[in-house]
Amino acid sequence: MSTSVENDQLIEIIKNESDIMQKVKLLTQLTKTREIKIKDIAKKLGVQSSYVCHLLRLNRLPEVIMDGYYSNNVSLSHLFIISRIKDPFKLVEIYERVLAESLTVKGTEEAVRDAIYGVKTEGEYIKPKEKESYIQRITGLKRNLSLEIIQTRIKSKIIFEIKGNLDKTSKDIRDLLKRFELKSDF
Repeated sequence: MSTSVENDQLIEIIKNESDIMQKVKLLTQLTKTREIKIKDIAKKLGVQSSYVCHLLRLNRLPEVIMDGYYSNNVSLSHLFIISRIKDPFKLVEIYERVLAESLTVKGTEEAVRDAIYGVKTEGEYIKPKEKESYIQRITGLKRNLSLEIIQTRIKSKIIFEIKGNLDKTSKDIRDLLKRFELKSDF
């Protein structure tokens, strides 16, 4: 069993370590062997838990990709993005694409998004003015209705919220859905 002093010494070593993979090995030792929680490690390092998770995810990268990093063919940002892929064959495939096409970090994000979700970044977001117009028109149908439109590169959501008891909201939901059925052209 490790002591708190040993753990604190290891944290100091991690803070001062410049080699990213050595830092990852030390972090892995803290989380696996010494069973210290990621949030506790992050707090002691003075970083976000998500950053520690990003670092630990680098463990899944094959040696060929790490060689590319040490050869300055890809940046640490590229590694963080590529490491989101779980399939080892896809990892290498995306890495080779990054090299062959000299993908930027943004281009790498898009390639990884396509590999993970099967969604290419195409089109444009609905403009804020247009979004607000839709919200005003739809919320004007019912007093107790609110609407939120959320768009990301991989999906969009429309959230309707109707306030009231079940009797009132069930009636309002049915009424609203009937309006969509009548005007449905999608």
